[in-house]
This record gives sequence, C-alpha cells and structure tokens, in this order.
Amino acid sequence: MTAKLFRAALGAAVTVFALSHAATAQTRLLFNCFWPAQHYMCAEVLTGWKSQVEKATDGRVLIDIPAHSLAPPPEQLAAVRSGIFDGSVQFNSFIANEITGGEIAMLPFVSVQDAAVNSIALWRTFERFFDARSEFGDVHLLSLFASPGVDLYSLTEAPVSSMDAVVSHKLWALPGHVADVLKSAGAPVVSGPAVQMTELVQRGVVDGYVGIGSAASVALNLAPYVKSVVRTERKINAGAFSMFVNSAVWDKIGQEDQKAIMAVSGEAFARFAGSVWAAKETEALEKISGEIKVINASAEFETALAALGQGFVEDWIAEAEARGVPGREALAFYQSTIAQQMQ
Repeated sequence: MTAKLFRAALGAAVTVFALSHAATAQTRLLFNCFWPAQHYMCAEVLTGWKSQVEKATDGRVLIDIPAHSLAPPPEQLAAVRSGIFDGSVQFNSFIANEITGGEIAMLPFVSVQDAAVNSIALWRTFERFFDARSEFGDVHLLSLFASPGVDLYSLTEAPVSSMDAVVSHKLWALPGHVADVLKSAGAPVVSGPAVQMTELVQRGVVDGYVGIGSAASVALNLAPYVKSVVRTERKINAGAFSMFVNSAVWDKIGQEDQKAIMAVSGEAFARFAGSVWAAKETEALEKISGEIKVINASAEFETALAALGQGFVEDWIAEAEARGVPGREALAFYQSTIAQQMQ
C-alpha cells in the first residue's frame, strides 16, 4: 500500500471511529408526560425543557417525549423506578406517603395565586431543608414546581363567600386537604378525579367546586355553568409536582452534562413551569371574568377557613420534625420566600 493510500485509509478509519464514538456518547432519555399531548405541560413546558437540555448539552443528551402517556398519573414514580421510561413528572399527592418536602405547597392557606411564586418558593424550601436522596430514594430529583392556588366556584346565584355558604353548597372538592378542610366545616362534599367533574356539573349533582383553577375550568368546559368565583389571598390548595429521572440512567450521563441539565432544571425549571401555568391561569380568568362574578373573600371568611386548615398544617410540621427537619422553620421560610417575591 502506498503512503498516500495508507493515509487515506487511516483518515477514513479515524472518521469512522469518531462517528461511532459520538454515537455512543449520545444519551436518549424517554421522558413521559401524563397530561394529554395537547396540554401545555406537555406541549409547552416539557417540550421547552427538552429544547433547553439538548442545547445545554450540545446534543449529547436528547429527550424523547411519547405522544401518549405510558402509565397512569399515579404510577409515574413507580414506572421510572422500574425502567418503563427514564423520567417523568409526578403529582405529589400520589406519593404523599413517601415524601414530605414536596407537600408544603399543597398545605391549606400557605400558597398564593401565582404559580411561579409558589414554584420558586417550593424549590428553594426543599433545597434548603430536605434531602432529595432520602425523600425520593432511587431517582434523581430534577425539579419541583407548583400550580396556581385554587378558589371557590359557585354554580348557583349565591357565591361561596361565607361559612354558611360553604355548608349550604354541595361542593365537589379535590381529594386530600381540600376535601378534608371543607368536610371539617360541615360541608356536603363530593370528592373524586377532576375528569369526572364535567358530568357532575352538567347533571346538577353539585352546587359548586373547589380544587381546580380557571384554566382547568375552561379546559373541562365548566365555565359556562359557573356563576361566581370567590378568591382568597392565601389559597385553600395549590398542586405540587416533582420531576425526576431514574438514578441508574442519570449516573451514566457525564458530569459536565449533568451540570448542564441541572442548570436548566431545579429553580430554572420551577420558574419556567410556574410562569407558563400562571399565564394560562390569568388568560383563562380574564376569559371568564366578563361572564361570572369575581369576588374577593372577606378577611373574616378567609381567617375562618384557614383556621379549619391549621390542623393539617400542624400534622405536616410534625411529620417533617419526625424526619429530622425543622418543619415550622421550613414553613416560615416557604411563606417568607413567597412574600419576598410578591413585594
């Protein structure tokens, strides 16, 4: 073989090796989204994060989001642990028996309307007071975020604006703290999945609902039946979510790319997801506000409701203390972080 041919063959071999090496260095993560594909959490939030990750890692880490959820909403953490897919988002109510720090945003009357504010406070509080490994075990926590706080919707001419109105309305309530707070007030409560609400509302089974926001009300076609919404300053509930990836998969990603991924996750993702959700909520409220009465709750009514929820807050504090976390201090930090952002 001539020197010229040898150099050409060597160059081709090097090129093949480089391409092969690049292919093996590339990581693909199958990241599930349990919302419908057209929902903004799939179509905007996770898709936006996917683009950020791929850009931050120069394409070495790619994210694939299936067109349909590969597991029911309650099973996201279990599916990631078992390797059905690599990463996902989990509604924290479904894993409340395992985690404590991720619940704080869902406590009665501690969160506010703005989902971005709630989300940033949630992430900062968790990062400061809780240990992700002890809370989530064999998955790597990427971020936490929260929904907008929810209000009290009436389907009758009488708004849910007093304790007497709470008791006199048959209310659908989100399972968990929301339903429990209302039950403790003596309200007749129907509780269950939000997807069943449309039928309950259309059939006149309930007189109002508490536990979903304006964006969900529009999406579920409930808005045409709503007469009024009573808005509190601190909310009876906000949803909280965790985003994570299988630890074994995470450990195979190089440290440089792990840092790049976390740079667009953590608080950055909490802010991004919360901001998108907050914008959707504001847009939906503006859409329906011309058709329904929007009433600010009196201080007396909000104080009475918050008093009913205080027992659940104390239970959370005790649970945090049992895990070695200063629960009251963590809660105060969460609330002060919200206050700082709202100044």
